[in-house]
Amino acid sequence: MWRNRPAYRWIHRLMRELDTDIACVRLGNSHVIAVSSPEIAREFLKKHDAVFASRPVTMATRILSHGFIATVVVPWGEQWRKMRRVLVSEVFNQSRVRWLLDKRNEEADNLVRFLYNQCSRSFTGEVVNVRTAAQHYSASVMRRMMFNRRYFGKGREDGGPGFEEEEHVSALLTMLLHVYSFCISDYLPWLTSFDVDGHRKTVCNAMKVINKYQDPIVNDRILEWIEGQKTEPEDLLDVFISLKGSNGHPLLSDEEVRAQVTVRRY
Repeated sequence: MWRNRPAYRWIHRLMRELDTDIACVRLGNSHVIAVSSPEIAREFLKKHDAVFASRPVTMATRILSHGFIATVVVPWGEQWRKMRRVLVSEVFNQSRVRWLLDKRNEEADNLVRFLYNQCSRSFTGEVVNVRTAAQHYSASVMRRMMFNRRYFGKGREDGGPGFEEEEHVSALLTMLLHVYSFCISDYLPWLTSFDVDGHRKTVCNAMKVINKYQDPIVNDRILEWIEGQKTEPEDLLDVFISLKGSNGHPLLSDEEVRAQVTVRRY
């Protein structure tokens, strides 16, 4: 596994050598079933989806989901069903999407203003990195919908991201890069403490940056709801905190709220 990285290319190369469209490869303690045929893939995704629908358990997904209590990367089970019900009923319904429309429009207007300011810096204009602008626009939309704010810090007068936003987005992209990347300790758990490929350190450092900016906001908002300073939701964070179960108690624990905020932004 160490010599033949990236693993997926090695597996596909092995399948070509064996002239097969499906193969089962044992990687440490796990059996990986690789498929290169669309017809066989349909068998997995349609006829046997209940067997293969669960998400892989990895070091990175465990850290990202705060111990598998969020939604997107959580394995199939009761916690996944609970969080799915929350998202379907409270986040992805039409009324909630319309409720958040003004926030999305405001960030779209800010993106146009930022690009205009970038192009107007000189008479000849300036080259704009559209990839970077699009990344930060997506992050700004999520910040606005989740926290009802554009910046973690003071931001920039031209509408662009400040240092805090750049650091936060960089950490999110690092998590995205590593969440399902090949990590030897996922297949040989006894190597976890050695962190042979350095993935755990990278992922933990990225999560520290993410939590550094998000946790204070979440903690303050939870306190505002407990003390009665807030009574009506203004963003998705308020929605998650204000949800009540059948017994009248909060439906989501504080840790579930933090995990959901992180995974939703991811």
